Amino acid sequence: MPLSLRFRRLLIVPLLAGGLAAAFAGGVWFERERAAARDEWAEARLLSQAIDSVRVNALDSLPSDELIRRAVAGMLRELHDPYAALLRGDGVQRYRGTLQGEVRGLGLTLRGQDNGASVMRVARGSPAQAAGLRAGDRILMVDGVPVRDGWGKQRDSTDDAPASNVLKVWRAPMGDTATITVFRTTWHMSAVAEEGLLADSVGYVRVWTMTARSAAELEEAVESLVARGAKSLVLDLRGNGGGLFEEGVKAAGLFLPRGMVVSSLAGRGGTAPQPHRAPTSRWPNMPLTVLVDAGTASAAEVTAAALRDYRRALLVGAPTYGKGVVQRVVTLSKELSLRLTTARWLTPNGEALERRQGTGAAATGGIEPDVLLDDAVRRDWSAAPPGWTAAASAQVNRLADSLALHALRESWAISPLAVLEARMRVALAQMVPREVEDPVARTEWVTVGTRMAVLRVFEVEQADEQLLRYAVRSDAALRAGLDVLAPGVDVSHVVPTALPVVLPSVLGRRAISVP
Repeated sequence: MPLSLRFRRLLIVPLLAGGLAAAFAGGVWFERERAAARDEWAEARLLSQAIDSVRVNALDSLPSDELIRRAVAGMLRELHDPYAALLRGDGVQRYRGTLQGEVRGLGLTLRGQDNGASVMRVARGSPAQAAGLRAGDRILMVDGVPVRDGWGKQRDSTDDAPASNVLKVWRAPMGDTATITVFRTTWHMSAVAEEGLLADSVGYVRVWTMTARSAAELEEAVESLVARGAKSLVLDLRGNGGGLFEEGVKAAGLFLPRGMVVSSLAGRGGTAPQPHRAPTSRWPNMPLTVLVDAGTASAAEVTAAALRDYRRALLVGAPTYGKGVVQRVVTLSKELSLRLTTARWLTPNGEALERRQGTGAAATGGIEPDVLLDDAVRRDWSAAPPGWTAAASAQVNRLADSLALHALRESWAISPLAVLEARMRVALAQMVPREVEDPVARTEWVTVGTRMAVLRVFEVEQADEQLLRYAVRSDAALRAGLDVLAPGVDVSHVVPTALPVVLPSVLGRRAISVP
């Protein structure tokens, strides 16, 4: 036999054997895939049969669509994911609208009174601002119905709230009344709730959420403060429940060198974490403190953790919530969608964040601040102390209102603050109820009433920066954050507690009538 023919036969035999082996292996793989598909379809049919059986045979059955929704809801519960949810109808649009910062409320922050609701703050760009409402206004009636304590807190932004409200408003200082119609529309609420200079070179910005444009709005606020002379910043993230992961990354990036890894997302299946880097850099060397508390969560923690890991900021306050995961919405049908946790985010140091659990020394999770405070929560500066009775709180509120109105009508100067406080303390010392006999209790009564009256005056005068500086006294975290950047700076001079024995008559026990 020729050599070439023998060689070709020797070559063909192993190739043929290899082909047969590959075909056999491919057939095995194909059969396995078919079997797996059959198993999956069998499981799907099992679920369908279970739903049909319940619908047809159960004594108290439900329509098929409702059974399917409840089956999906039950499946989500079995995941033990506190953030997973079944979204129905326009729930998806509302959820996405929330992440975009779109709200439907009037934009009012109210303080309940005996027979009315005082406007403490009007949000920028809100329907209330467009209608002409302003801080210090007293809302007496809504759509012809007298207002009771706390109107608007429950129904202001709910779906069943009316499209408009007709408000009867009493306005300080002269006591004029006006009828104002406010149209409830969807509008974008800025993520920046407050901003100002705590001192000549120390700025302050409170970011209350991480919705769309939050980082841009933070950048605009800091830019404005820098133009006014701010060289350092207190960034307040207390109560910021987060929102969009990307906004947390962008916010941190403003204070880091461009390109630094702010956070990484680790998905399922052991895939390598995907880094998310600072897209821009504005103030990579600005001295910075960040205020956090148990309400600081999610994307706000992304910002805080990155600034801590790179030693760009000192964290002040209380341990954070510990939401180290992100969610996305998966559409099932026109009427149903799923919100699922799909990834875990990691700090620049590669740490995963666990939810805060436990109390005291045994508590774990969240981000531990560098400066830990027992009381880091933002409080309502205009409220009476928690231990006061309802009657005493109402009484001091009424007299503080009366004194503030007197100060406004008499054009008492709001600066310097020490002088305004001194005049108010003298007046209130003569107005303390006779039944308050203990000297310590009387002094506290005067102190609380003075604080309330000063805040009322600042609200009407729209003196937002004075309000902010005044808050430093009673806000431990804000005071600590400021002391890190400007140790010992006095933002609002304190009047000595001791009062003169003989007081000049200012108001006596006469009170100006306030609705």
